[in-house]
This record gives sequence, structure tokens and C-alpha cells, in this order.
Amino acid sequence: MKRFCLVLGALAIAMLPASSALADTFDFNFAGAEFSGSGTFTATYQSGDEWLITGITGSLTDGINTAQIDSLLAPGTYPTGSLIGPNDNILIYPPELFGTKYFDHNGVGFELAGGIDVNLNDTFGFENAAAGFNGGIQAEELTEVCVTPSPTPEPSSLLFLGTGILGVAGVMRRRITSTVV
Repeated sequence: MKRFCLVLGALAIAMLPASSALADTFDFNFAGAEFSGSGTFTATYQSGDEWLITGITGSLTDGINTAQIDSLLAPGTYPTGSLIGPNDNILIYPPELFGTKYFDHNGVGFELAGGIDVNLNDTFGFENAAAGFNGGIQAEELTEVCVTPSPTPEPSSLLFLGTGILGVAGVMRRRITSTVV
């Protein structure tokens, strides 16, 4: 039984990841006079306060219609031919400038179901959303932008907890069987 417990413990330690990538999810919402939206970013830590957004889910509404966010646009694809630089999909967290600026002037670009492109950015010192409607760009200053880290479970801690419970159960079983005999 002792060997079995040692083998089980060694197997549990071997299954632990050697290193974990710094990836996280962030809940976001934004609002302006013309449209608003909310959802979740998946991002990978780069350096300093920069995270590269690698995925997005959520929806955007103009007060009447709601459209689901279809996909993240590749960096450098939106918008074309405007004063806003091409999106770089960089999230700034913690935010700059007294905790209010989550994007640089290039912003994060995504596409809505139905083909409308949207870019969240910080242009001229204000958080903005620019949407491509009918081939043009409609920009708007956002009155509210909020990005917060989503709570995520820590798998390695749960694994340690589980192996600890198995160990305690094994000790209790051993004591019970030794007192019965």
C-alpha cells in the first residue's frame, strides 16, 4: 500500500505542468451615444502593462438592434483609410491615465455577425469606438469603458488539493483496517 501511495503521488507530480503561459480573460463593456457592447477578451501577457488580445466574444447594440461579435480581426486590418491607425489588438491592463485608458490609438478590431467592423481605441486622448457602416467609418466617443479580469480557477492548486484529500483518505483507511484486525 505504501508503494502504491508513493507511485500515485509521483504520478500526480509528473502530471503538473512544467510552466504555464500567462493567459487570461477579461470582461469588458463600453457605452456611447450611438452604440454600446459587452463581452470577454482572451489575452496573452506581452510585457509591462500590455496584453495581446487573441480572442473575443460578446455583442454590440445600437439601442434597437443587437449583433453578436463574430471574430477578432487580425492586427493591422482595421480601419483602412482613416485617421485611426490599424488595429494592433493590444489591451493595456492595468489601464493608463488614472485608470481609464485600456487601448492605445490603434485599438482592438473585431467583426460583428453581418460584416460590420468595429474598433475600440484611444484616439486623441478619449476612448472611442469606430464602426465601419456601409464602407464608411462612424466614430464615437465612449462615455464608459470598463475592462476587468475574469475570475479563473487555478488547476494546479485544485490538483494539490485533490492529492491531499487522497492522501488523507489513504491514511484514514489504513488506520481503520489496522484497528479492525
